[in-house]
Amino acid sequence: MSNIRLLRLLVILLMFTACNKDEEQMKAVNIEVWGYNVGDAELETSIDTTVYRSFTTQPNMPVIFSRIYTYPFAKNEVLLKIKNKTSGKDVFQRQLTLSASELELFFPFVFINGNELKIEQAAADQATNKLSFYIHYPQSNDALDIFLKNDAGQIVYIAQNVKSGTWIHTTYLPMEGFKEKEKRYVLCFTKTGTTDSWYFEEGETKSTIDEHSLIFPKNEEKGLVRSYFVTPGTTQLEVARLFKRPKAQ
Repeated sequence: MSNIRLLRLLVILLMFTACNKDEEQMKAVNIEVWGYNVGDAELETSIDTTVYRSFTTQPNMPVIFSRIYTYPFAKNEVLLKIKNKTSGKDVFQRQLTLSASELELFFPFVFINGNELKIEQAAADQATNKLSFYIHYPQSNDALDIFLKNDAGQIVYIAQNVKSGTWIHTTYLPMEGFKEKEKRYVLCFTKTGTTDSWYFEEGETKSTIDEHSLIFPKNEEKGLVRSYFVTPGTTQLEVARLFKRPKAQ
């Protein structure tokens, strides 16, 4: 069962219980934080007075926080906070305005060696799709190419001759061979001008990832905006999705 379906059922149950017991009515909201934690800090997330000590983010790992938070009907605001457990300092805060109509809240967060990365998202354009990438790979200053490859061996370039350590913005419309949602596509990162000279640690495993989890535009989709954080992990390439998952996915 998806989080949103579980959340709707929980909301109904809370309202039913409150009415039957003549207690204060409760509401619920699903709060998600997605991104990446680069460096030696261990991160701990809290919502208001609830601290999620069992769900910390370890160093050099994806940030994947998703919790259903229940609160009294009369409550209008709550503080979402991420703390660096190593230093004890707060590194991320958002004062959330609670609304009965809002069941999901999403926040992107990338922490690089003690600093929060400013997340860039291009303005939507209904004639195309906007894709943005931040490549974190301080080990190299070489330029790179980003492309999709399908099972038939076809290639479509996303961006060419770009540098790591900065935001890369590009437009993208699905081409024939890359439109169908049920088919497999692989996102590849290579040294610029090549299709098999792998960019990250000169290895294919660290330089390719299945596109399915990245939710690229498909079919005739237009007007979408997608941002990603890319870095080689311990055993595989890590590409963190920095946008809210579409309800249909």
